[in-house]
Amino acid sequence: MTSEARWALSASAVRRARAELQQLRTEREQVKAGLASEWARQSVDEFGQALRWLDEYSADKPDGLGRPGGLCPGCRLDDGAIVKYAVGTFVSARAKGLSADASIGAMHDAILKSEEYRIAHPTRAGGK
Repeated sequence: MTSEARWALSASAVRRARAELQQLRTEREQVKAGLASEWARQSVDEFGQALRWLDEYSADKPDGLGRPGGLCPGCRLDDGAIVKYAVGTFVSARAKGLSADASIGAMHDAILKSEEYRIAHPTRAGGK
């Protein structure tokens, strides 16, 4: 094979690789856009329901975290709990296709496994 033929094959291989790379980039962007639209379709009412549940459970002394003020102890918003449980657990569970109630259940399970829950309920084995 001549050097010209090898060069032509190499150039052709590079063009194919570039086309495949562009196709992969396009597909990745489509997936990212689909995920973003899934997150954007989250029901505002369901998210509000999840936040109300989290606030009530945070304040519930016998079963929950027993924090006076719930998500606003000492009149200061606990954005860490909202991010961790409402966004990190509830919204993620909804994006996976779980119902709103099952997603609130996932939030509950995550809280039961938390260090804060173990501190609030030291006698409950395994945080249960």
